[in-house]
Amino acid sequence: MKRLPAFCLMIWLISINPAQSETRIQPFSASKALDLTHVMHADMSFWPGGTPFKKEALVTHDAGGYLLHKFTMGENTGTHVDAPLHFIKGSLGIDRLPIDRLILPIVMIDAQSQVVANPDYELSAQDVLNWESKHGAVPANALVVFNSGWHKKFDDPKQYINMDANHVMHFPGYSPEAARLLVKRNVSGIGIDTLSLDHGPSKTFLTHRVMLKANKYQIENLANLDALPAVGATAVIGVLPVKGGSQAQARIFALLS
Repeated sequence: MKRLPAFCLMIWLISINPAQSETRIQPFSASKALDLTHVMHADMSFWPGGTPFKKEALVTHDAGGYLLHKFTMGENTGTHVDAPLHFIKGSLGIDRLPIDRLILPIVMIDAQSQVVANPDYELSAQDVLNWESKHGAVPANALVVFNSGWHKKFDDPKQYINMDANHVMHFPGYSPEAARLLVKRNVSGIGIDTLSLDHGPSKTFLTHRVMLKANKYQIENLANLDALPAVGATAVIGVLPVKGGSQAQARIFALLS
């Protein structure tokens, strides 16, 4: 965890929308930073049948005096954000996500004990209510993060994907009921440390449909969630603004006091 200067970061950021020069965000104070992003490399876990990360040298120091690479990967490889367009035709693409929804408070719900007992565990609406009984209502315009503990398996693709002999994957996710409750709380997005917001056996991806139809975004393959507090952190989601993209990679930081 890296330490930042201890001052109140009351900032207004330049928007990518030329019609709006500034975007007002919620002020926050921070002195530490936590990286929630997995390092990208050729052997990293990725969705079965998807496009893995590949890095090729186009120019080398020896041949050209400098180093230049080409990267290829799928939209959903590595730590990435799903825009509503991913499932909902005609909705917001990844380049149109508002800045004030990408710099926002984090709510972290830890359900690792349930996942140890059941790798297909779905975070329930009751889990959210139990969190609220300890910490207060989930605030509007928050990013809700489910720490399932699965991020610890990321460097072992076989364990992370966890596919059985019938080609069914087994890992935790959000239940559609939890998603509906969080939509009612008017969160901006939800995140998880697995390949998908829906648990591994899902065939309908109903949690995706609930969240994305409500114009919310999702983050998959988060890292380092054990260091994230239940409340008090602010997310900075540096997602690539790919025009018309449905998903894109992001460098994601949690800023803490």
